[in-house]
Amino acid sequence: MVKALRIVLISVLVVVIAAIGAVVAVGSQLSVEDVAVRVGSKTAGIFLNLRNSGLLPDCAIGVEVHGEGMEGKVNLSAEFHTTVMEGNVMRMVKVERVCVGPMSVVKMRGAEGEGYHIMVFGDVEKVSVYHVYLKFESGKTLHFHVMAPEGSQMGGMHDHAHSHG
Repeated sequence: MVKALRIVLISVLVVVIAAIGAVVAVGSQLSVEDVAVRVGSKTAGIFLNLRNSGLLPDCAIGVEVHGEGMEGKVNLSAEFHTTVMEGNVMRMVKVERVCVGPMSVVKMRGAEGEGYHIMVFGDVEKVSVYHVYLKFESGKTLHFHVMAPEGSQMGGMHDHAHSHG
């Protein structure tokens, strides 16, 4: 009887450890969809849907954007912003993180989504390709790139993107 109970307890423990391992292995499974860029004078906005197909939440805690243009590398800086309404004025406010729950999507589409977007600063008019690196709490980095629209000055939109997990 004691031997049988011991075997059952060991079996249960093995199943629990395997289940925890499966959840950790699946973790956060991050990808981007529907990426677009809007280019203005000295700033650009990158808009996307951030998908987590995994079983654990994760938060983007950093963003780097590198520009590539006809003249080579273009120095840029980037940060996460959200759009807030104060009275009748819409403002962009810097945020430190963008979190996405398990099995969900955050629409980083500015005022048309959940308010979030990536704000890029620098000589954006010289950029033909934006290389974006999202850094997550889990230690993962998601890389994707988006092509600037032809004649990208003043509000052009383009939605060709390619991502690397």
